[in-house]
Amino acid sequence: MKQYLPIGMDSFEKIREGNYYYVDKTLMIREFLETRDEAALIARPRRFGKTLNMTMLRDFFDITKDSRPLFKGLAIMDTEYADRINSLPVIYVTFKDCKGQTPEELLVMLKRELGREFARYAGILSAHLPSDTFSAKRFFNMTETLADRSSSYPYIATALQDLCAVLLDYYKKKPILLIDEYDQPIMSSYEYGYHNELGTFFSNFYGSAMKGNDALEQALLTGVQRVAKESIFSQFNNPQVYTVASGQYAEYFGLTCEETEALLKEYGLTLNEEVRKQYDGYRIGGISLYNPWSILNYAKSHFLDNYWLNTSANFLVKAALKNAGRSFWDTFDQLASGGEAEVWLTLDTSYAERSNDYSLWGLLVNAGYLTLTKRLGPSTAIVKIPNGEVWMPKAGTP
Repeated sequence: MKQYLPIGMDSFEKIREGNYYYVDKTLMIREFLETRDEAALIARPRRFGKTLNMTMLRDFFDITKDSRPLFKGLAIMDTEYADRINSLPVIYVTFKDCKGQTPEELLVMLKRELGREFARYAGILSAHLPSDTFSAKRFFNMTETLADRSSSYPYIATALQDLCAVLLDYYKKKPILLIDEYDQPIMSSYEYGYHNELGTFFSNFYGSAMKGNDALEQALLTGVQRVAKESIFSQFNNPQVYTVASGQYAEYFGLTCEETEALLKEYGLTLNEEVRKQYDGYRIGGISLYNPWSILNYAKSHFLDNYWLNTSANFLVKAALKNAGRSFWDTFDQLASGGEAEVWLTLDTSYAERSNDYSLWGLLVNAGYLTLTKRLGPSTAIVKIPNGEVWMPKAGTP
């Protein structure tokens, strides 16, 4: 029976158990183990498989599960790292839905997501962990705090740090921390104008989990871009940031030409020139990649449409373009006419923090509206609009 297309699905377990088509990205686990980054961020555009890869990492390492049936026949099981399966405690949170028009709305979403992970471990630890240890007291107090509707931001700032500590005490192994879409709550605070109120919280929340945390094995974050460079990332110990210009992890987010061709063939389609013009053109770490969201939708409908662009909800891109100056638009005219342009850009600074043309070009590249065709230096590159799906009339906005 032909496998289902996993459109909108980002749970590795559900895809593997439900007879859905899966493109094997499990060798990312090997790269994660071999890089040995204490804390790292992988920045990628929306719909490039970030959450799916994070749930894959979670299911592989999670010591509370038996994941061998899920990984049977996949590439990682033919490597020397196969015996690392289900060997470590894992903390997994996804903040992709953590947004709110007010600080109070955002707090509800954050507490709900953190509370889910605390509740999962509370069911395991409560019957076996001595309640009088320091880490256990902090853990159970934080579990109650997350469930308390009246508790506010300062009280949950050490939640991830507290969870790391109790897991180390219980399992005698340091946990892996996976934070999916870490920047969504921060960008929500910028969008609705309350970032100044929560800037210290974000710094303490991420910093306490990853700076000098002796109870942490490794931390991996995903997001669209690096934000709060001075406040959050200065808290980390030598963090690694893998942007779309980095070779590390490049092939694991997006579909290669070979993967795209195989997927389309499975559903009665061919990777012809028309499809390439519509969906090809992304360059990540020097590799040509397709957007998985667009290819999956095309495989289902057999109709070339702007699937990825129709999901756009990037307020920052729209706001930045409204405020862009004449010099930016002069260069953008070249791109809108189908050409390439040499620009000065930074991929490591958020436009929300430094609103200049350098960070605006970087924002458009990080968000997937433009792609790098050649890196000329640390701050200069050749860019273009990647394909027909993303192409925009020069007078328009994404």
